[in-house]
This record gives sequence, structure tokens and C-alpha cells, in this order.
Amino acid sequence: MRFILISESDLNYDIDAKEFETEREAVTYAEGMWASMSAHDKKHSTAFYVLESVNPDVDAEDHFDGNPVWEAKCE
Repeated sequence: MRFILISESDLNYDIDAKEFETEREAVTYAEGMWASMSAHDKKHSTAFYVLESVNPDVDAEDHFDGNPVWEAKCE
């Protein structure tokens, strides 16, 4: 898939990724998720952004390479 929502938190030190076919779908989902997060969770977010992958092949080494197309302001 081409667009990836990346979410990192210093609460659990996990990196979560959710993939989407279109930029619009990914950004809409990300904006909704960010808006519904508590202030506590936002404070502990170290990264929350949508990445446009340079390679949509999920098995490719460079799948998580690319440029952010949307980013939440993490504290």
C-alpha cells in the first residue's frame, strides 16, 4: 500500500503502522484519530504522521522510506 500512518509513543515504546491505498483516506483517518486522542496520549506521542511510501510493495526493504504528506504536531 502506498500511504502509511505511523504512530509512535513514549508510553509503550511501540511503533504502530496502518496502511491505506489513497492519501485522502490516510489523512482523513489520521486527522480523526489525532482529534479523538486524549491530551495525555498526544503529550506522549513522539511521532504521528502519514508517509507516502517510495515503494508500495509491503515486502520491499524500502517500503517505509518516503516523505510525510501529513503530520500532527507532537509536543
